[in-house]
Amino acid sequence: MFKKRAMAESRWVGDSITSYTPVKHFETGYAEKQPDWPYWVQPFNYDKFEWADMDKWICQTMGDTDWSTPDGRWVGSDRKYWFRNEEDRTMFILRWS
Repeated sequence: MFKKRAMAESRWVGDSITSYTPVKHFETGYAEKQPDWPYWVQPFNYDKFEWADMDKWICQTMGDTDWSTPDGRWVGSDRKYWFRNEEDRTMFILRWS
């Protein structure tokens, strides 16, 4: 005698994943070989409009800087934001997460 459950068709929730949305997240780190801006954050799965908003916000909040500025609080390179202070990186993460 067979049980009905054994013969039942298996049920998979979400057999077809057609509406997958990538999760926005940050990777963070500390670069020992980058003493001027050791704290970094790399956003993932943000669209170009959100990147533009991040750039605008960071320039308004922390000033517009580049690698040659000795007193700059941040720089941007290779889809990462590099920070001189851990507090600035934390403020960025809290604002954009």
